[in-house]
Amino acid sequence: MNADLADALREFGLRVNVSLVILTVALLMSRILPVIILSPFLGGEVVPTEVKIGLGVMLSIVLYPFVADRVTLIPTGAFPFVLVLLKELFIGVCIAFVVNMVFEAAKVAGGLADTLGGTAMAQLHVPQIQQTVSIFSSLKLQFAVVLFLTLHGHHIVIEALAESLRTVPLDRFPAWSGGMWGFFDLILRVSADLFLVGVGLASPVILASFLTDLSLGMINKVAPQIQVYFISMSIKPMVAVLMVLVALHLLTSRFIHEFQTMFRMLHDAIGRLG
Repeated sequence: MNADLADALREFGLRVNVSLVILTVALLMSRILPVIILSPFLGGEVVPTEVKIGLGVMLSIVLYPFVADRVTLIPTGAFPFVLVLLKELFIGVCIAFVVNMVFEAAKVAGGLADTLGGTAMAQLHVPQIQQTVSIFSSLKLQFAVVLFLTLHGHHIVIEALAESLRTVPLDRFPAWSGGMWGFFDLILRVSADLFLVGVGLASPVILASFLTDLSLGMINKVAPQIQVYFISMSIKPMVAVLMVLVALHLLTSRFIHEFQTMFRMLHDAIGRLG
């Protein structure tokens, strides 16, 4: 089959080693597919496997010019190729982990808002992640995905993949310019920032719930006969919904800020690999 394809390419005046091209595309897909599979803004789990593979092949073709001059340097032996393949999977998973930081923080923020607002028992199925989450978790995750696509964040992710191919070519292993610990320290910082950003995104509802509880507690002190616990079960969800609607423009600016921070961390992580 490779020989027939090579003959067909020679008819068009193209002389390439088809086996090396196939191996190169396989390595490119090993770096790209983790981002496609793990990122909710590209469809997540709801997208059929055939579509994900097709998108991976398309992006591999788009990014192929960045590695075309190094195709002949790719190892073709079984064991060296497997090592390079595992390296590509590692880089792809790391990029996907950094990119997903804000989206996971949106889920955390929604979970906090539902827990404090008393709406945690209501659950919805989110197709992108194939999970059942609470109402505000679904709302904030979907809002983050729509805002990310509106800001053309997926274009920046593709540019970051191209940058990673320049920093760490397919035929080389990471050089750890800032030291190996510096890279993993950045990954740990991303994990810590996930919870920090989640609390920040949920802060309007946290503050409103605290003030509501404080007010109901003061009422209970003045009039102990009032059953404030049952009253809070109907008041707190309404307060949480109103606070989310009122603070929606603040959430938009905060999401934009966190996306910018995430992109800086992404470029920093790629730079530490080279």
